[in-house]
Amino acid sequence: MQRKNFGIACLILAALLAVSAVNTTFLSPRVPVGDASGLGVSRMVGAFLPSLVLLAVAVWLLQKRQ
Repeated sequence: MQRKNFGIACLILAALLAVSAVNTTFLSPRVPVGDASGLGVSRMVGAFLPSLVLLAVAVWLLQKRQ
């Protein structure tokens, strides 16, 4: 039961981080994603990486144990 609660909490936190990443990357970017230097793509990857890691942890926690 405790794993399920932590999994749900990780899902919610991953969703909040993804919304924040969308906001900083697309809605109010300091450096546009299509910048010639490639800095925009690096910032986009860095913005979405924490939410992807938390999503993977949540999926692992919500797996049914055998």
